[in-house]
Amino acid sequence: MTYRMIFSDMDGTLLKNDMEISEKNIAAIKKATQKGVEFVICTGRGVYGVERFLKQLDLIGQKGYVICQNGAAVYDLQNMEMVVKHSFSADDLRPVVEVARRLGVDIYLYDDRTFLTEKVTKAAENYCKVMGADMRILPDGLSYEGHFTKCLLSAKPELLEQLRKEITYLTADTFNIFYSGPYYLEVVKKGVSKGNALLETAQKAGIPLSEVIAVGDSENDLSMIETAGLGVAVGNAVEDVKQAANVVLTQTYKEDAIAALIEQFVLS
Repeated sequence: MTYRMIFSDMDGTLLKNDMEISEKNIAAIKKATQKGVEFVICTGRGVYGVERFLKQLDLIGQKGYVICQNGAAVYDLQNMEMVVKHSFSADDLRPVVEVARRLGVDIYLYDDRTFLTEKVTKAAENYCKVMGADMRILPDGLSYEGHFTKCLLSAKPELLEQLRKEITYLTADTFNIFYSGPYYLEVVKKGVSKGNALLETAQKAGIPLSEVIAVGDSENDLSMIETAGLGVAVGNAVEDVKQAANVVLTQTYKEDAIAALIEQFVLS
């Protein structure tokens, strides 16, 4: 099988840590793109947390897309303008925020390049440092005048699980809710997922799903792994992702998993 498009998660998959792509991964990705394969970053991050990596990979200015906020925001690589936006109102989000506040969970709100938090915490400062985001403080996030593309909830795993049970019951018809890591619970508009974004993007590119690879490690990657012709789990993926994948790599994100994938399925 010839594969013409790769959709890759970032954290826990492409990056060897929060801030770096390994030289081996960079070299393999560039070889693939020079061969005509489209490499699509598909992440829960806002676009500001992705652009420096796109530059490293020489993708900005090229034909293609970057998928952010788990599919809620899609940008054209040629000009880095948003071409897809799936958003929701503060009123829609109110039941989620009220429960999160009661439980003491950190609340981060997204709208395109705007990053909002209701209070300054060490965790929020560290998050902004990693993501390259400019923090905007809004004591009542629900007073924001625009619409949100994502709400990120951060706390210890046991607290997030309690929160998830409560808000899933309250908002089952409004939102998709899933983990992107042990300390992060993501809330996006109903119907938004990496899988749906992959489907739309592959269709725009005129590439059949049979020629598409998707690779990831966390629950928010499940939908794209199940949608792609070849779904791949990195070695450190959670068990549900490994069970859904067609291929489970032995390499983890710390061991150049993306390079191993490209060498095996694209360059060989």
